[in-house]
Amino acid sequence: MNKIILVDDERIALEHINSLLPWSEYGFEIMATATNGRSALRLCEEICPHIMIVDIRMPVMDGLALIRAVSERKLGVKFIVMSAYEDFDYARQAISIGSVSSYLIKHEVDRNKLLVELLKAKESWDADEKQRRMQRSDLLKEVITGTGLPAQLKDSPAAPPFGMLLVQRDTPFTAVPSSSERIGLDSSLNWSFDDLSRLADTTSWQLVGEFALNRNQFAALFSQKNKTLCTQRDSFKDLVASIQTHLKQHNNQSKSIYYSFHSHDSSSLRDSFRKVEAAARHAVFCGKDKMLCVDELPLLPIGNENYTSVSQNEYLEKLTEGMGLNDLVKLESAIKNQFHSLGQQLWNLPRLYETVHTLSGLLNKRYAAIGMLEIDPLASNDKIPLYHIDDIMESFILMFRKLFTSKNTQDRLSNKLLRALKYMQEHFHEDIAIEEVSQATGISPSYLHQLFKRELERTFLDYLTELRINQAKHILRHEDAKMTEVCTRVGYRSPQHFSQVFKKTTGMLPHQFRHGGYSL
Repeated sequence: MNKIILVDDERIALEHINSLLPWSEYGFEIMATATNGRSALRLCEEICPHIMIVDIRMPVMDGLALIRAVSERKLGVKFIVMSAYEDFDYARQAISIGSVSSYLIKHEVDRNKLLVELLKAKESWDADEKQRRMQRSDLLKEVITGTGLPAQLKDSPAAPPFGMLLVQRDTPFTAVPSSSERIGLDSSLNWSFDDLSRLADTTSWQLVGEFALNRNQFAALFSQKNKTLCTQRDSFKDLVASIQTHLKQHNNQSKSIYYSFHSHDSSSLRDSFRKVEAAARHAVFCGKDKMLCVDELPLLPIGNENYTSVSQNEYLEKLTEGMGLNDLVKLESAIKNQFHSLGQQLWNLPRLYETVHTLSGLLNKRYAAIGMLEIDPLASNDKIPLYHIDDIMESFILMFRKLFTSKNTQDRLSNKLLRALKYMQEHFHEDIAIEEVSQATGISPSYLHQLFKRELERTFLDYLTELRINQAKHILRHEDAKMTEVCTRVGYRSPQHFSQVFKKTTGMLPHQFRHGGYSL
C-alpha cells in the first residue's frame, strides 16, 4: 500500500478528499491527516509516507514551508499541491522545489482528476525509490564487504539488533575452490527487493538493503523495528524460514540460507558478513536445501581457515600402503577415517580439497598405468551430483572398488600399447600423428592401428581427440584461460577447429561448457 497524508486547515476539505476514492482498491491508504504544516511535518517523520496532498495556505507552517522542510530531510515524499486560482504563483514556487508531482485547483478536484494525479505521483515515487534503493544497496555492499566505512550507514534505517542472511543456490562440490569474482546475479535465483520487504513487513523486522554477490548468491540485511522484543533471535529465524519457503515456491532449484543475528552496532556488520560467507563456502559439510544459523556452526576461526589440526602423513601412508598391496579393505578404511576426521571438531575445508586432490591423483596414476584416460572424479559423476562430504567419500570408495575389480582391463592391454598411450598422454598438446607415436615407441603405424582397434576398440584419432577434449574440459572448469590459449594447450592450431571438435564430442561449444553447460 502507498501511504498517504492529507494536509489542509479546513476539516471539510479533508473530509471531501477522503470521500472521493475507495483508496485501498487502488493501492493507497490514508495514514493520517493534519491541519497545519508543523503537525504534518511531525507526522511525516513518524510515518514516512509516499505521497502528501497539501494545501498551500495554512496557519503555523504553510504548504510551501512544509514542502521545503520535507525535501531538506530527503524523505522521498511526493507532493500533490492544492490551491485556489489566486494562489497559482505561490503554487508555482512549490513546484520549482522539485518534489511536487502535480498541482490541482481545489474546487475542480473530482475523483478522476485525483486518481490520475495519485497514479502519476506513485509512478514518480516508485522510480525515485528504485534509484534510492540501488544507492542504499551499493552503500551497504561497500560497508559490509569491506570497501566502505560503517559511519556511512548513519542515514539508513540500520540500527541494532541486526539480522543478516546469505542465499546461495546449491551447486555440486568441485575439486577446485569456486571463484569469488563479483559478477551479475543470475535471474534464475528469482528474488526481488519487494519480495523480501513484503515478507519482512509481516514481522517485527525491516529490510535495510540487499545486494548480489555473484551468479549464485545474494545477501540481505535486516533491522528490528521493535527493539523491546525479547525473542529477537527466534523472530529473525521465523523470517528466514518464510523467505526460504517463498524461494522454494517460486523456483525449482534448491537453495540454502545462511544467517547470523547480533545486537551490536554497525561496526560488527563486516564480521557477520564474513561469517555467513564462510559458512556458504562450507556448504559441502551440510548438504543442500539448508537453513543454518552460522553462529552455531563448527567453522574454523575467521582468518585461520588454513588451520590444519592433524598431520596428513599417517593418512597418506595408509593410502599408499593400500594401493601398493591392492588391499581394498585397508584403502577404504583409510578413506573413511580421513573423511570423518574432516568435520569431527571443526569443518576443515582446506584439508577436504587436499584429500580430494590426493585421492584423484592416486586414481589417475592407476588409470595411467593401465592406459586409461585421466578423469576428474567429481565431475565424472553425471547422474548423481555430489553435494555432501559423505557423498564424495562414497563416490571415491566406489571408484576404487571398480578399479580394483577391473583387473581384466589391465591384463588385456599389451605393453606396446601402454607405451604408445604413455607417449600420447605426455605429448597430446603437440601436433602429433600416429607416425610420430610409432617412431617414438618402435611400433609400425599399421600395427599400432591394429592395437588401438583390438585392445581399446577405437581408432588412434578417437583416443587422441578424447584425450585432448578431456584436458580442455579440465582447463575450462578450473581456469580462466582465453579460448585461444585453451586451444593451443590441448594441441589444436585453429580455435574454429577446436570449437567444432569440442561441440561434436560434448554437444556444446567450449564457452557454453565453461558457463555451466556441463552436468555435475
